[in-house]
Amino acid sequence: MESKTSKIIQADSDALIAAVFDIRTEVFVHEQKCLPSEEFDELDAQAIHFLLFDNERPVSTGRIRKTNKGIKIERIATLQQYRGKGFASEMIRHLIQEAQQRYPEQTYFYLHAQVDVMPLYRSLGFEPYGGTFIEADIVHQAMELQLN
Repeated sequence: MESKTSKIIQADSDALIAAVFDIRTEVFVHEQKCLPSEEFDELDAQAIHFLLFDNERPVSTGRIRKTNKGIKIERIATLQQYRGKGFASEMIRHLIQEAQQRYPEQTYFYLHAQVDVMPLYRSLGFEPYGGTFIEADIVHQAMELQLN
């Protein structure tokens, strides 16, 4: 029986950023038909990116940014064949933990969830606020998490 192990690391080299962009291209551009110009933005240079590896293969990614509002969690993506295994939840928990270590004064987290994955974010404590809106031709809902 093959042993499954996952690890998350910061994507802090050109090769690791390329792996992040490969996952996002597959999920957002190819699967969800987002325009590359909408998926890849100037905020990529400001964000801190992470990769989750399953048995040494990069399968999930996400990024965080400190804003004047709090910590924004963005671009959570898991390759299709690896979904349903808890990798996105593991990534989001890691992003929160990482942000708490880097920015201990920040207790407010927020994100723009595609409405069909809102249950994932709710399971991690995020609550919706405001109305739904369209980003990249996909219905989204703003969600927030306040930690004490």
